This record gives sequence, structure tokens and C-alpha cells, in this order.
Amino acid sequence: GLLESGTPVKISLESQSLFAIQTKTLVGANLDYRLSDDFNIGGTILNLTERPLTQKVNVGDEPISNTIWGLNGSYRTHSQFLTTLIDKLPLISTKEVSAITMTGEFANLIPGHSRAIKKEGVSYIDDFEGSQTPIDMRNYSAWVLSSTPSGMFQEGNLVNDRRYGYRRAKLAYYVIDPLFLRNNSLTPSHIRSDPETQSSHFVEEVFETDIFPNKENPSGVPTNIPVLNIAYYPEEKGPYNYNPQVNANGLLTDPAENWGGIMRQVYTNDFEAANVEFIEFWMMDPFVEDPGHSGGDLYFDLGDISEDILRDSRKSFENGLPPDENVILVDTTAWGRVPLVQSLVNTFNNSVSSRKFQDVGLDGLSDKDEDSFFKDYLDSIARARGVNSVAYKEAVKDPSSDDFHYFRGTDLDEAETGILDRYKNYNGMENNSPTSEQSNEPYPTTGSTLPDVEDINRDQTLSEKEAYYEYHVSLDPSSMEVGRNYITDKVTKTSTFPDGRKSDVNWYQFRIPIHDFESRYGSIQDFKSIRFMRMFLTNFDRDVILRFARLELVRGEWRRYDLPLTQGGEAVTSPEPSDGVLDVSAVNIEENAGKTPVNYILPPGIDRVIDPANPQLRQLNEQSILLKVSGLEDGDARAVYKNTFLDVRQYKKIRMEVHAEALEDDPLADGDLTAFIRLGSDYKGNYYEYEVPLKLTSPGRYNNDNLDDRKKVWPEENRFEIDLSVFQDVKQARNDLLRTVNSTVSLNNIFTKIDGRGNKVSVKGNPNLSNIKTIMLGIRNPKSSNNPAEDDGLPKSGEIWLNELRLTDFNEQGGWAATARVTTKLADLGVVTLAGNTSTPGFGSIEKKVNERSKEEVVQYDVSSNLELGKFFPEKSGVSIPLYVGYSESTVNPQYNPLDPDIPLKSALRNAETRDD
Repeated sequence: GLLESGTPVKISLESQSLFAIQTKTLVGANLDYRLSDDFNIGGTILNLTERPLTQKVNVGDEPISNTIWGLNGSYRTHSQFLTTLIDKLPLISTKEVSAITMTGEFANLIPGHSRAIKKEGVSYIDDFEGSQTPIDMRNYSAWVLSSTPSGMFQEGNLVNDRRYGYRRAKLAYYVIDPLFLRNNSLTPSHIRSDPETQSSHFVEEVFETDIFPNKENPSGVPTNIPVLNIAYYPEEKGPYNYNPQVNANGLLTDPAENWGGIMRQVYTNDFEAANVEFIEFWMMDPFVEDPGHSGGDLYFDLGDISEDILRDSRKSFENGLPPDENVILVDTTAWGRVPLVQSLVNTFNNSVSSRKFQDVGLDGLSDKDEDSFFKDYLDSIARARGVNSVAYKEAVKDPSSDDFHYFRGTDLDEAETGILDRYKNYNGMENNSPTSEQSNEPYPTTGSTLPDVEDINRDQTLSEKEAYYEYHVSLDPSSMEVGRNYITDKVTKTSTFPDGRKSDVNWYQFRIPIHDFESRYGSIQDFKSIRFMRMFLTNFDRDVILRFARLELVRGEWRRYDLPLTQGGEAVTSPEPSDGVLDVSAVNIEENAGKTPVNYILPPGIDRVIDPANPQLRQLNEQSILLKVSGLEDGDARAVYKNTFLDVRQYKKIRMEVHAEALEDDPLADGDLTAFIRLGSDYKGNYYEYEVPLKLTSPGRYNNDNLDDRKKVWPEENRFEIDLSVFQDVKQARNDLLRTVNSTVSLNNIFTKIDGRGNKVSVKGNPNLSNIKTIMLGIRNPKSSNNPAEDDGLPKSGEIWLNELRLTDFNEQGGWAATARVTTKLADLGVVTLAGNTSTPGFGSIEKKVNERSKEEVVQYDVSSNLELGKFFPEKSGVSIPLYVGYSESTVNPQYNPLDPDIPLKSALRNAETRDD
């Protein structure tokens, strides 16, 4: 009958996984009491409690502690009276017994939450621990010899011309093997016996706690950092440099004009989609042992970079060379031999004997063949310096300067070679992949198991395009200061060397904004296709070693908002002129505990989360997003935003911690800057805004274990503690004014009120808290016309940290539901059923979380009957006429106004009645 009537049938399934990543406890009791065979009553109570692995839970994942209890009963009785009535109907004679069955049930949900997320309940929109994600670029095996930067060096545009590499100087990149530093049986004896060999900051082992003292180690054993070392020798010729202009010792004559570089593939290509914002690295002071060094320049290129290292528009790959003495299927260019076959698999020939013929470097020539192929180059040196000169002898030994030498070897041990010199030829390409049979040592001496190839992204294509953004870092002793030259932090490490000497060295954090490029070369217009990264050094007149503890591309979860936010001018379609610059980054307890002028410490009441994998050993990192503005004009603002989807109606407050400080040598007073948060369905047309004047923290060193210090760094006056009802109030106040005669208020203008804390609460358009699609966080320089007595109207600069954006004070008002059914069997004439149910807002099944419980009042009843009208005909006729009659009605009273989903319906009705009065 239900199916034929078209009545909607709703089927629901309750399911709780027993194997989620949290502790769940379900306990309950069921009581049943049978008063008689026809009368039964019962009761049930259940409690479901969840406990999360950490104290920080995301919105929607709140651990519940819900209790539901209920009563149920049933009663059944026979009715001879109904049977007698039916028998009195004409043509009906029944022999069945009539019966009445009544059932009813009541349930009440008492919501709660786990005390693990505090008494009032806390769930996180963003704790900013993941506000920035690093993409590690430090792995030295991913880097290869760089092509000549054609934007900076004119010879970079030459094709099939050896002058293309005339200024390439020697550069070695490597990670020092710990065997040289841990004084074990494998350590060469001269290094083990001579502590001065290890008494240098450029070879010492670096541990995580040296640079990040607050980083906890679960094992208790110090964790070393595989430091990427880049040693640049500007006077020495790099690979494939056939410049005859050398001195008698074979050194290049003008070292400051030379360069040395490496390049690699970037796996995250679309920087705009990934929101890659910085090149960030921690680098040791390269002048710690040579303070009189004149310095030089470090450059980064991002974009399309030529893979043609020996530029001849021909792809060179070692595994395409002949596997024996027969020189076939090759062509020659100015640089040597190139294969004519196709490159299909990036591996050497299976024959061990062929390795010595193929493993010869990108020029396709062994040292012996190089002597004849580059005879003109050798003759030029002989004429200029003589055949007995060091320059000529070194050139004849290896004309292409591409020979490989493993960092270990009997010859190096016998010569008592120091650690740094052991790696000078470690990046050579000729003989860098010997088989075990080719090695004269009892250990492997392989630098690479793969052939060298001019195809660094392994796409079987030689890319020659040069179109990139270029970034410049000036390296000289005078520029190594926090606040200059992209340096954002500094850590001083004290080293104790094997000879007993102690020495301090500074490690600097550099953070280069991706959009702050110095120059652009080629046709590149955006950051949608960044395939390669190149790093090179130039303008150095003597050797330098760079040590990178971190080298990363940093992507942000929050994006910079680039449209104008000028007060009073946000509706203007064309951007208003503004010089304000916003840098978005992150600060955390592990890496920035020594930050100046204010060191990073935790906000009051916030503790580092215990690592659930090592609950007794390790605390996780704790981080804030950092917004730094420079030259922010009067009335202007800068902000970051994040797309989301939130319904926050079942939470009472939004909280967020805020710290503010002035930049060095840039005066700033309390209240000169404000922080604001916007919640809405878009950024400019429909949003709520809450704005807080900022109190500055004075420069100094603060103690994380001192609560007063925490309150100074994160003052209570800066805290966002927003009662969400203030947004509802300001919108209703605005809407009331909209309806007044001759009102100047409109939906398209910002309407502002001051709350009880003296902070601005604003609304624009028609946002609602049930459908928050965007969150914006920003800094504003308030317009001087709003407070001319205290505001000088000048541009302002400053830095704020934002942390722990969370929803608190859960709405845990429960609800109840009841259902009843009366079924009357009218002998064998049919069945009549009367049913009804109701539920109130706040009700739900036991596993429902804060935002999943009902937000409406439902009243529903149903009357139905199934009758057999064939009973009005003689039984012998065999007539059967089933008849279904039903009537149902449902009334749903939403908790919130359907036309304004974040305003309670009762409140909206009261306001309407007030207006009518």
C-alpha cells in the first residue's frame, strides 16, 4: 500500500567503524519488563565516547561523548466490540477476531565531547602547522652540471662553439661521508691521526640540534643533517672548458668573470596551483674562516633551462656510444662525438667490457681520444706556456677536465689528501660508473650507476629553451645580517673540534619570495610551468664553499590576496596605487627559537602536541603563519586567503592568537596596525569582518617556560575571541536599517558596529555562517580620517604572527524524539493504522558529531487503511477488491531562517513582529 500510494520511503543505516585512528568506547544497557503477555515496557541507555590521538582535531572530526536514553512500550488487546460492529454491516459475516496494537518509543540525546579537547570543546579550522610545506631540493644526486646561463653571459647564446664554456669554472657538489668524521676503522689513518684535518667548519658533521635546538629526537641519538656542500673554485677550469687563456699553472686569468653552476628538474611544475612562494635555505656563513673574503654572488634560475650542456643542438648520452673500438653510428660536433641512435632505455650496455668505451662523459671521448680531438686547444697552450709548463701537462692529462675520482682511494690515502680535496673531482663524468671488476679498491667506487645524459628530466627530449626568472643573493661578509639580503633568521653554533679548539659559526636562514625576481629572461610570463632550477655562483675572486642544511621550495596553504583592500575603495574595479608589500611565511618553535628581535615562543595555553607514534619521547613542531608588511599606505590592507567549506552555526566562538612586532629601524606604535578576519561566501561582496587593534611586543629574549613571557609575546588584547552571535546581531541591525524610510544603508556598503571589547564588527552583502566558502586573514593600516588625533596618516610596516585558528564552545543542547503507532485489525475486513512521530533540533543518532545533529523540528502523522471490499459480496462469488486509503502530513519547522540561514527562525519572527508593532 505504501509503495502504491507514492509515499516516500526513507531507509537509513547506522554504522561505526571499529578500526578508526582513535579510541572508541561503546557501553549500554537494555531493560525489558513484561507486565503480561500483551503488555511490555522497556528502557535503553547507551554511551559512545571517542578519544583522539592528539589534542588537535579538525572541524568535523570532534571526538564525541554522547549519551542517548529511551523508553519503549507495546500493548496488544483483542476487541469483541469491534468484531460485533463489523458483523452488523450488511452482507458481512466475519469469523476473525479484531485486535488493537499500540507501540510507542521515546529517545533523548545528551551530546558531549571528549575532555581531551578541553572542557569547552576546541576544533581547529587551521593550526598553521601545515601553512607551509617544503619541497626538498637538497638531494645532491638530483643535480647535474649546468648549461651556461644565457641571460647573464653572452656566450650562452653560441651554438656548436667551444667559447660557450670558456668561463665555466670548477664547482664540486657533494655530501661528506661520515666515515671521515667519526674516527672509525674506515677513516683514513692520516685523517684519524691528524685532528687538524677535521678542525674546520667546512668539513664538520652537523646535527639537527646544532641548527634547530628545539627539535626533539625520539631515538635520543643525535640525527645528522646530510649537508649539501657546493665548493666553487673560480680560478680552476670546469668540465668542458677549452679556454686557452690560462697562466703558467693552468689557472684562469680573470676568476671574478667566471661562473660555476648546477641544475636539476623541478617535480612540482605549476607554482601557481601549488602556491609555491619562496626559495628557502639554511646556509652556513661561507666566510667564517676567511673574514677578509671579498665575496661574490649566488643566483637561482627558475623556469625553462637548456639541457644542452655542450650546446650543439644534439643530445649526448653515454649509452648511445659504440660499445667497442669500432667507432660507428656517431657524429662529431665541436665538442666531440654524439650518438646517431635513439635513446630508449637509460642504462648502460649489459656487457662489462663495453663500459670503458661508453663511460667517457658528455664529449663522447676518452682521455686518449681527447688528446687528438682537441689538439688545437692543446697546441694553443703549448705555444703560450710551453710544453713543459704545468698548464700544458695538466691539459694533456685531461683536456676536457671531466675525469671522475671517487672520494676514497689508495692514491688519496698515500698522498694524505684532505677531505675537501677528495671531492674536487667527484662530479666528473668520465669513468664515474665503473663496474666492480674495473675498480682497484676492495669497495665500490661508483659515482653513478646511470649513464650521463643531456636530458635531466628523462623525457627523452633535449630541451634548449631558455626562459626563466632569476633571483640574486649577494654574498659578502658585510651583507650577512638578519633583515638584509633575504636573511630572516640566524643561529650560532659552537663547535668543539678534535684538537680541542672551540669556534662559533653562524647559520643563516634565507627566504627569497618567488615573485621578487631580479630579472626575467626569455618569453616566460607566469609561474604555471617551472620545469627546472639552476643555481650558479659568479663574481668570486677566490675559492668559496657554501654549506646548505636546508634547500627548499616552500609552498603555502594560504594565498596572497592581490586585489585592492583600500578602505572605502574596495568597490573600485581598477586597482588603486599602493606600494605596500606583503611577505607570507612561517615561524616555528624548532627553527626560529632564536629569531630576532622577538624569539618565537608558544601562545599561552597552547602546548606542543605529543607525537602519537612516540608518545613518551617526542613533541611535534608548533608553527604560526607570518605576515610581514612593508610600506602599507594609510587605509590600505594586505591579506591572505583560503578556500574552505564550513558551517559554524553549532559553535559559539572563533578564537585565534595574534602577535605583532615592529620591523627593525621602522617605528611603529600600538594601534598603528590592525588585524582582521573575514568569513563569507566571497572576498569582497558577501562577508563578515572582525578587526582588532594590535598591541606590539617589545624586542627581547623571552622564555617559553614563563607564562608571563608568553602573555607578552601573545598579549590578550590581540586575541581574536569572537562570539559568533555578534555577526548575527550586526547583520540584523543592518537589515533593520535597510527597511527604514530614506535609509542610506545598502547591501553593497560595509556596515560596522563596535562590540563589547571595542573591536569593529562589519558586514557586507548577505553572508551566512552556514556556508563559509572563504576565510581571509590580513593586516590593515587604519585610515587616519577615522582617528586623526592619534593617526599620523603615514605608511606603516610591521610583522604579525597568527596561530591556532579554532572554533570553541560547542552547542551541545540535545534534543528528543518520539514515535507512536496504533494498529487496529477490523476482523478480516482490513487494517487501520494511525502513526505519528516528532523530533526536535539537536536530536540525532548516538554517533552524530557537533554539526551533524538535526537543525529542525519535525512533526509527522499518518493514517492509512487496507480494506478488503470483496467481503461485501457473497463468499461464493470469489470477488476480491483490495482498497488502500492513506493520508499523511509532515510539518518541518527549521531552526534557522531558510532565507537567512545563520539567523535563528524564532529570532527572525520576533524581529518581524516587532517591526509590525
